[in-house]
Amino acid sequence: MNHFLFLVGTHFIGDFPFQSEWMVNFKGKDCAFPVKAKDGAPDTVIKVAKWYEVLFYHVSVYVFTNVVFSRLVGYNPTPQGIAIDAGTHFVIDTLKCRGHIKRIWLDQLCHITVRASLWHLGWL
Repeated sequence: MNHFLFLVGTHFIGDFPFQSEWMVNFKGKDCAFPVKAKDGAPDTVIKVAKWYEVLFYHVSVYVFTNVVFSRLVGYNPTPQGIAIDAGTHFVIDTLKCRGHIKRIWLDQLCHITVRASLWHLGWL
């Protein structure tokens, strides 16, 4: 049970404090910045990253955080557990950003359910 509580804790650490403001603001929409034109030309918009790239960065930080903390305390998540955790995190956050999951508690319940399932299988 301590291992499961650890997985819940590392989930929240990776999903919230280690998520940058940039990720929060742009993981559901393209990251673009207006650029003022010179000499009366029309303003342009520079796209920095697509929404799925920003979400990929968030999931990468999340997975990295979880794997590092797990290994530091002696847990060894399996490659398939890491891949499933990352893939489902991407899908769940996409559904949240697109408005299909409307409540933060439901989003977190989905994440914790996945982690509980992977823990039960011995993959996380």
